[in-house]
Amino acid sequence: MAYIDKEINAENMKSPQSMVKALRAIEHMNSGQVLKVTTDEARSISNFEAMCYQLGHKLMEVIDLDGEYTLLVKKA
Repeated sequence: MAYIDKEINAENMKSPQSMVKALRAIEHMNSGQVLKVTTDEARSISNFEAMCYQLGHKLMEVIDLDGEYTLLVKKA
């Protein structure tokens, strides 16, 4: 697993709340830093893929542990 610069827990948040929380966190990070997002919302994966594609960030890893998802996002 990559070095984590910032973590947010978005469990029990419906999409797009987790995205908004992640975007706010990314705003305050430097290029190349990694954000770890933990969520239990499966559709967050496709939302984060789209966000990363549109904004140039990199979705480095998605881990699924029985419905708990960990996403690692590297800021562009």
